[in-house]
Amino acid sequence: MPPRRAWLRQPLSWKRGGALALAVLAIIIVAALVLDAGARAELEPVQELLAAEGRPPVEVVEAAGRMVQIVMLSNIRGHAGPKRLAAEAIRALAEGPGLDAVVLEVPSDEQPYIESFLTRREEDATLLLARPGAVPEQGAAERAFLEIYRAVWQLNQELGPARRIRIIAADIPGWPPSEGASPQDVAELYAERAPHMLQRLHDEILQLTPEARMLVFVDGYLILQRTRGRLSFAGGAAQEVHWLGELLRERAAGTVRSVLVDAGASATAMRRLPEYHGTELHRPLRRRVERSAGVRIDDTFAVARSPVLETSAPGLRLEILPRGYVLRDVADDYIFLRGGR
Repeated sequence: MPPRRAWLRQPLSWKRGGALALAVLAIIIVAALVLDAGARAELEPVQELLAAEGRPPVEVVEAAGRMVQIVMLSNIRGHAGPKRLAAEAIRALAEGPGLDAVVLEVPSDEQPYIESFLTRREEDATLLLARPGAVPEQGAAERAFLEIYRAVWQLNQELGPARRIRIIAADIPGWPPSEGASPQDVAELYAERAPHMLQRLHDEILQLTPEARMLVFVDGYLILQRTRGRLSFAGGAAQEVHWLGELLRERAAGTVRSVLVDAGASATAMRRLPEYHGTELHRPLRRRVERSAGVRIDDTFAVARSPVLETSAPGLRLEILPRGYVLRDVADDYIFLRGGR
């Protein structure tokens, strides 16, 4: 074929390929819209429950504190909203049912620096800001995390030594691991977190004051109950993981309540570590639920099976077992949070 004719044929070939690509894209978009519409319709009972019975999130946490000794509230890394809620809940619990300690997923070797901050006569957060392990966030989330420390410091000034609230750094030293850690090292260290936290709660609080009232503010996976985790990593056997919520439930059933905060996937959705980032309910609900609200989890939520989003990272995958669980199996209260970042 003469070169000129070959050149003239190229645009037609390009148009055909482009048309095919556009057709495929259109099919994908339509399919996604149909699935999304189906999800929204399926969750209409949940939406109606939030509209009819939903309460302000801080009231949900305070109510939990009136029912049980230990309230577990889920954090979401990268989101400021759950930290602000925790800071508000600290005051509500202290002024309501009572609060003796706040437990944070901060490495336990940061405890001396936290104690130093709390015992100073003047509030000075520079000591904490100089310790990345004590404030494990950045940007707006970092500022919100600091509000937790400030809330406790301010309350202690008002309440006096007799009612002083403690902050317990409960996480395992070395978490989060360095960027160069292998998937196997990450899995093994992660599996040690919940047992280490349970031991810290025992040593620092429960063996001294068995009836102490606590707010445990940790990653959402760690507050789950009646399930377990399985961490699979490239080139090795899967690692079984226990949640702190389940360990506490086994220790003293009826004294623990898990409050699951759902704020949608954060800006750190591409993760190298196992981190909770919400449930599959938030995306379809956010188009219809106009305000942050919380409710007790009942059978209305059973429309979603295995609803907690799982983490996949390079060479690492976290699964929640057994499959097919419903939200009522793993938590007691659900908080839908708008504008969570």
